[in-house]
Amino acid sequence: MKTKHIALIAFVSLIVLACKAQQSQKTTTDKKVTKTNKSSKKNILFIAVDDLKPLLSNYGESQMKTPNFDRLANLGMTFTNAHVQYAVCGASRASVMTGTDPDTNKVWDLHTNFRESAPDLVSMPEYLISQGYQTTGVGKIYHKGSSSKGHDGKSWSIPHQIPKNYDPKYGNAAFEYYQNPETKKRIAKIVEQTKAKGIKGGKLRSYVFKRIKPSTENADVSDTAYQDGLYTQTALQQLNDLEKSDQPWFLAVGFQKPHLPFVAPKKYWDLYDRANIELAKFQQVAEGTPKFAYHSFGEIRAYSDIDNKLRIGDKIPEAKQRELIHGYMACVSYIDAQIGILLDDLKRRNILDDTIIVLWGDHGFHLGDHTEWCKHSNFEQATRIPFMFAGPGVKKNQKSHHPVNLVDLFPTIFDLAGVQQHTQTDGKSLVPLLDDDNATTVTMDYAYHQYKRGPKMGYSIRTKRYRYTEWHNDNYRSYKNYATSKIAGRELYDYDTDPLETRNLVKDKNYQKIVRDLKSKLKIHLTK
Repeated sequence: MKTKHIALIAFVSLIVLACKAQQSQKTTTDKKVTKTNKSSKKNILFIAVDDLKPLLSNYGESQMKTPNFDRLANLGMTFTNAHVQYAVCGASRASVMTGTDPDTNKVWDLHTNFRESAPDLVSMPEYLISQGYQTTGVGKIYHKGSSSKGHDGKSWSIPHQIPKNYDPKYGNAAFEYYQNPETKKRIAKIVEQTKAKGIKGGKLRSYVFKRIKPSTENADVSDTAYQDGLYTQTALQQLNDLEKSDQPWFLAVGFQKPHLPFVAPKKYWDLYDRANIELAKFQQVAEGTPKFAYHSFGEIRAYSDIDNKLRIGDKIPEAKQRELIHGYMACVSYIDAQIGILLDDLKRRNILDDTIIVLWGDHGFHLGDHTEWCKHSNFEQATRIPFMFAGPGVKKNQKSHHPVNLVDLFPTIFDLAGVQQHTQTDGKSLVPLLDDDNATTVTMDYAYHQYKRGPKMGYSIRTKRYRYTEWHNDNYRSYKNYATSKIAGRELYDYDTDPLETRNLVKDKNYQKIVRDLKSKLKIHLTK
């Protein structure tokens, strides 16, 4: 009996060992499947840059010192004729993050949260979470003043961050902007006076900024004395966490410069000689263009060193123009350095070639052309953006002059990442343009955008050569009935013969066939 008992124990032990071995093999297989899934669904580095126009060396701007934009361009595709759907950050960011036009998501300003105006929409990173991704972000991805709690908390499986751990050598930046010691002293004194009057919160900020709010700052400080340097360092920490997981990841890095005020460390200002900076060549309103197509650049007039009495057609003094453009260029080079740090880190981790990288600006920026500053228009300098892709599925060192939309990013990133396409999009995948085969293309031959001016909504289409715009009265939107009788004004510009938009050609007899063709194209687009 004892021998039989021992034999039974031995038999049971063998069964247990076999089960464990089978379970171990299954676990190993599961791990292999998970890793296979991770390799088939590509990691995504998603870089947003606030107020960035294509004032970059890889876009042919020889005066610019932006070697890391060049480096990214060499890794993939640069779109030279890319445009936002609405030239203000709240609306533009709601559009790109949901893949929908402003008339779909109902965001046409800085204040509306798409979660409230179009609650059925999902965001790009939110959808990626459902596809097995980890998502997180740092900095400005949505407009801060119109996003839900947690910088649109539904978008992130790991909480989004806005770090404020400024370089301790310089301390906190005043109102997250200024590090110049004199400016900080003056601001601190006014803040003390303001608090003594019982003024608090947002009203305190407004009170201070009415008295001191420099439009530029050139301070001899480190990169992490300002926000964007902090964002880069936080992104590196986030990469550490993401890379520890078996899940594919989506990391969004939102840089705030070159948004006003133009503040950047001195070493980036030193890259440029202010006396040699090129000013806008055409500083007047265009012939025949409706006055309501322009604005009086109130955003920059809110700074204490800018004359608040300036209006449409008025020029900022040349010395101040040079200072402002110098500051913008310094900020762009500051961001270029941050991009270099990110690329270096991907290379160090040996994942640079395996990571999808997309970089985009949320709109362009006027720097004195048409006497305009900032964005908020349907002109080329406000709508045209840098738009770049690199990584798996993207041929290196390519340029495309095909007109494309920022809203196209949504379906393109899913195609590149290897996830099931989402039906929620007004855009199109640009994957057919991301190779070096001229036979693969997309059928849409125009970009489009819109901007509201009072009760008028201006809709534009931009082809390779022309931009045609219609301004519709009575708060018209594309989901309402199209009526030619309610068009308040029209514009046509020919970028082959007039790249500076000096003359509205819509009534020129030599362009009437072009006008008819583009009007038909725009009408079809608006009524589809």
